[in-house]
Order: sequence, then C-alpha cells, then structure tokens
Amino acid sequence: MSADCERRLLARAEELADTSETAETVTAILGGARAARLDPDALGGLTGAALALGEDSRAVYTAGSRGRAAAGFASDGAFVSAVADAEDDIAGRLQAVARLGSETAAALRTARTELAAARRQLNSARAMPVANPCRGCHAARAAAIAAAEARIRDCRERAAVSRAAVDVLGPLVARLRHALARIRAVPPDLGETYEAVYRLLRRGGAMPFDGDWLTGQPPRSAAG
Repeated sequence: MSADCERRLLARAEELADTSETAETVTAILGGARAARLDPDALGGLTGAALALGEDSRAVYTAGSRGRAAAGFASDGAFVSAVADAEDDIAGRLQAVARLGSETAAALRTARTELAAARRQLNSARAMPVANPCRGCHAARAAAIAAAEARIRDCRERAAVSRAAVDVLGPLVARLRHALARIRAVPPDLGETYEAVYRLLRRGGAMPFDGDWLTGQPPRSAAG
C-alpha cells in the first residue's frame, strides 16, 4: 500500500491552511468600515480576525487609510451583511478542517497499527528456522524479511505524511476558532458602540445625512 491517500490528505490540509484570501476579505471589510468612519471601538473583532487568518499586521492597521483607501459601506446593514458572509466563510472552513482532521487522525492510527504488525512480521521472519541443507529455506527466509522490511518502510512513510497533515491542521484549527470568535464579536460590539443611536432609530428618529455612521437622511433641499 502506498502513501497516496495520506499525501492527498496532506495536500488538502495545506490548501485549507492557506487563509490568505479570507484574510484579505476581512481586511477589506475593515478598510470599508474605517472609510465609513465607523467608531474604532466596533472594529476590534475585525482586526483580531484578520490577524488570526494570517494577514500582515501592516496591512491590517493601514486598511482604509491614505494609500490604502477603500469604499466605505453605505449603511450599517451592508456592513453587517459583509461581516456575516465572512463569518460563514470562516465557519465553513473550520468545519472542513474538522472533517479532514478526523480522516487524518484515522489514517495515522491505521498506519501506526500496521507498522506494529509489520514489525512483528519482521521478527517472525527473522526467527524462521533454516535447516541446512534445506533447499529454498534461506531464500524463503530472505524473501519474508524483505517483504516485512518493505512493509515497514511503507507504513513509516504513511505515518510520517499523516503526522505532517496533523501538524498542519492543529494550529489551523486554533487560528480559525480564534478568527471565528473575533468576527462573531463584531455585531455585538457594533450594537454596544451605537446603542444610543439604535435606540433613537427604534423610536423613529433619523441620523443626520452626513452622520459618521448608520443610515442618514438626505437634506431637505435634496429630498425636494
């Protein structure tokens, strides 16, 4: 048995570990929020999520600034929708990693079990009695030893590749869980930061057209 299956698991683990695209998406949301002049107190979750996903710290802290300008969100609804989409992306990746982790752990257990069996096979082959001048006895013993040693090499390779996949997935799970927790904190932070404003809107009030956030109303002259 070759290590092809284990190599496919490793390749998939490395693919899932590349979170650069999602990190860029979260950073773009952060830039758009800053461009919309969203209060920084509501942005901690986005910053934490982007960094957990592997975004460069300079890109995170300069998102939406001069030279890295982004289109500001038109409303809090558009902002929350973008955050929800990013959350779904991270959650979906985390679920895929969990499934792959189970497959990889099973492959590693199987390889180790078969390695132990191959070692027993080798010990048995070495203990085979060889009677002189028994024709074929030496050849049979040598063949059995060679077969056991080949199986051991194969099992070691499979175990090593599976172990490499596990080593990729372990830190990835931690990063994704942290990113998910941070991005899930964004809506509550938004609500807390703008609690007074949301209370005003629920009472039928309106934000100024040129307000720093939320949905404003056009000036009377513009409204006609």
